[in-house]
Amino acid sequence: MTGNTKHIHRSGWRCPSNIALVKYWGKRDFQKPMNPSLSFVLRNAFTETSVELHKDGDKKVAYYFEGVESPFGERIENYLNHVSSQFTWINKYNFRIHSHNSFPHSAGIASSASSFGAMALCLTELDFMHSGRETDSFEFWQKASELARMGSGSACRSVYPGFSIWGETQLFESSSDYHAIPLLDGVHPVFSGLRDAILMVDSGTKEVSSSVGHRLMDDHHYQRSRIAQAHQNINELYLALLTGDLEKFIAVVENEALSLHAMMMTSNPSFLLLKPNSLELINRIRRFREKSQIPVCFTIDAGPNIHLLYFQENEPEVKAFIESELLAFCENGKWIDDRIGTRPERLNN
Repeated sequence: MTGNTKHIHRSGWRCPSNIALVKYWGKRDFQKPMNPSLSFVLRNAFTETSVELHKDGDKKVAYYFEGVESPFGERIENYLNHVSSQFTWINKYNFRIHSHNSFPHSAGIASSASSFGAMALCLTELDFMHSGRETDSFEFWQKASELARMGSGSACRSVYPGFSIWGETQLFESSSDYHAIPLLDGVHPVFSGLRDAILMVDSGTKEVSSSVGHRLMDDHHYQRSRIAQAHQNINELYLALLTGDLEKFIAVVENEALSLHAMMMTSNPSFLLLKPNSLELINRIRRFREKSQIPVCFTIDAGPNIHLLYFQENEPEVKAFIESELLAFCENGKWIDDRIGTRPERLNN
């Protein structure tokens, strides 16, 4: 950028990450899911991004992550080129983008979900400002979800509070492969106290990226069975959310976590992201549940780290269990204390 660059427009958003309970694995067309997914956003794990538009300068995208210019700017530039067919004004400006996460990049939390969620919210707000439309409208959030999907599939679920569904399902006529929809009504109050303890088994780079894993579903021997299973699990999980059926909630969530990794283990070529300590944590969580009769369960993303899900009323006992039995199997005793979150927030400065 040149020294006398004139500041034109600016937008800034804080967007949470999310954790899927029914997993999306496998893509079709461009960034559309092979099966529907259901997730909830986190409160403490978020990305803050600000976008400034400039008329002059010598670089299309200057992207700064935690104060340092980052090569991630190349991915953002490709993303902007793709969405410029919808927002023609994008071609008229250069972009200066600042972004940072509230969590370590390799924490087993989907940083691409919160990053592209925040980026999409900034672009949608700038577009609505250009055209004079109301930014706090249903149309605004849906557009942001659609734009987020184009950057990272799971990001489309991060723009809504609490629980959301992405992908066509018989449950809702409004469900779509193009954007997520929020589950705003009817969720049992017990789930407002949902907690997520992220147990850090390994913070290293994954041996196989999620994008490679998604592609391996194209010719997967169990593809059709997996799609059918996801549809059934989303129906059962939604019913559990409405009725407060914690036993069913636990059964579906753990079935989904292990099914995701079963798909990886049976793809061609196959791969294994779970570590010995991941399996030890799973076994200890299940033993604790049986012994204490406290409703706890685990979910896992495409990596080795374990998300221990529990409820607010059991917080003292579960945290004591984490300290006494689980931290020995975490990398340097690290874990992240999180919970179900709310919708993204606009940044004022």
